[in-house]
Amino acid sequence: MRITMNNHNDKGYETMFGDLIKDIFGFSFAPWFERKLWDYRYESYSVIESGIMLANICIYKTEMNVCNKPFYALQLGGVATRKDERGKGLSRLLMEHILAKYPNIPAFLGANPSVTGFYPRFGFRPVQTYHPQVKAGINNGSYNAIKLNLDDTAVIKAIHNRKMHSHVLEGFNTQSIQIFHLLLDYPDAIYHLPGCGAIVVAEQKDDTLFIADVIAEPPVPFDTLQKELPFNGVRGVEFGFCPDWLGVSPEWMPVDRAKEPYFIRGEWNLPPKFRFPVMSET
Repeated sequence: MRITMNNHNDKGYETMFGDLIKDIFGFSFAPWFERKLWDYRYESYSVIESGIMLANICIYKTEMNVCNKPFYALQLGGVATRKDERGKGLSRLLMEHILAKYPNIPAFLGANPSVTGFYPRFGFRPVQTYHPQVKAGINNGSYNAIKLNLDDTAVIKAIHNRKMHSHVLEGFNTQSIQIFHLLLDYPDAIYHLPGCGAIVVAEQKDDTLFIADVIAEPPVPFDTLQKELPFNGVRGVEFGFCPDWLGVSPEWMPVDRAKEPYFIRGEWNLPPKFRFPVMSET
């Protein structure tokens, strides 16, 4: 059975890929495609018949900093097979092809809880991840933060010029994935804090503020950010990344692996407690 690979913007391939992802996961890649963000780092491997994509697995060639050391890994995502094609070994075929092509490269992924039995067959093992949290009172009203969107050049410029700050774990050169999340997950959650110059991606649920990302150069202490975040009634903050560079010592809450399973493959030197940055996840 023939396997097709794509790693660039191609209208015909995007249509087939988008149809499969929407059918299985219920969302559209169209906004990302329209911005021409598909580059060589994002490889899609698929089985296609009669113009229909039956199954797919993607990899993203991710540069990382793990415990102050550069690290290169493959991040898997877009693992999907059409319902009427399941049980035919298509995902196995694709996985074997990818691992044969990149036999010695570490890999990782956040898995769907319904298919966790699939990945250990290929050398993946579960790993405990954490949600870093701090108690923090925030009652700043609207303050003078400036709400931004992806049409503001300052956002794209900041993403492409950002530096790595975390000494624990951080992704690098994942700009196209970060923009994907801003387009689909956080389009109304982008703020510029003029006092400190940072761009923050954050949204509040009840009395908890989730900060998905902070883009700042140089690093900004959390105490400074806290005074400018335009939210009220916040009693706790959860970070979508390792916040060591913000000068905080968070409580690392273990993730329920039954609900949010993570897998790694190969040789890693991970810290005892960490979080893969959500804005760099495929």
